[in-house]
Amino acid sequence: MTVEATLTRVDGGDVASSGPVDATRLAADVVSAVEHDDGQALFGFARRLGLSDVEADDAVQETLVKVYLELRRGVAILNPRAWAFRACYRVCMDHHRRSNRQQRALARADPHAPGRLGPDIDDALSLWAEVDRLPARQRQVLYLRYAVDMSFGDVAATLGITPSAARSHDAQARATLRHMFGER
Repeated sequence: MTVEATLTRVDGGDVASSGPVDATRLAADVVSAVEHDDGQALFGFARRLGLSDVEADDAVQETLVKVYLELRRGVAILNPRAWAFRACYRVCMDHHRRSNRQQRALARADPHAPGRLGPDIDDALSLWAEVDRLPARQRQVLYLRYAVDMSFGDVAATLGITPSAARSHDAQARATLRHMFGER
């Protein structure tokens, strides 16, 4: 069941006929729908934001818990899909901040600590490897727009920018990619 179908079912009276809407049940239904419809896309988004498979899986789970808790509190989330992607983005950025703080602390303690490795050589010729070289905001817009198939409005809501800014980042990124592939 999609998120929209879950919300329509609740708004349409299907659940209301048995009394007031149970916030716990609604939250569980919406989270199940988000997980079913966008769980893999959220995971891919987290991976594109630089997390490992395990970290991305944890980020998705944390995102779904955040959606659930907000709905349980009675927060009206008009677009749970966009809200989930935005929450996932924030979870990933928080993970990077924590990781960077830990690495700096370890580097102060051990100046010979190994750094992070670069992208795999096998992916060097793929389109997404080229996308990974773009500036962060362009990368995020392209991933959400084309890999997750979001509208520019949803991309904007997810990233906290205007739809016109999302279109602008998309156009700049595609022009850069055309130029990069044109040179080859």
